[in-house]
Amino acid sequence: MTAPLARFLSLGAGIQSSALLLLAVQGRIPAFDAAVFSDTGWEPAAVYSHLRRLEGLAAPAGIPIVRVSAGNIRDDALDPAHRFASMPLFTLGPNGEKGMARRQCTSEYKIRPIKSEVRRRLGYPHPARVPASVFAQMAIGISVDEVHRARDADVGYMRNVFPLI
Repeated sequence: MTAPLARFLSLGAGIQSSALLLLAVQGRIPAFDAAVFSDTGWEPAAVYSHLRRLEGLAAPAGIPIVRVSAGNIRDDALDPAHRFASMPLFTLGPNGEKGMARRQCTSEYKIRPIKSEVRRRLGYPHPARVPASVFAQMAIGISVDEVHRARDADVGYMRNVFPLI
């Protein structure tokens, strides 16, 4: 099997992905070529503050944090002319049953921008075809308590790995 052309971290700036970045900064796991943060444009202020702190820690280790975006999810949701990608909104049924609306925003505002950045960094921006022998390794911060979320990438140019599992 061939080696990955690049190593990336899918950085959500939560506990698990932040831990992976810090482990790489400390040299306890191999470094990443970049950590990719997909910004919805409507993250809590604490997320942006934490991200700035991570950028300060990662830069001396030579790990750039790259911010990508598909737009501002709040502005898009409020714009009647924009196609609405449903968010995980909580619902209350007529008999008091609690639920959650179908979610599409993760794919549109998180996963697609990251995939686009990976393709670009591999040298094959859309719509260029990525050769079968070219791929990047994508570290994802899923831990043992959520192992059911760990799955293979749905594209050939990314191979997901889960260092916390």
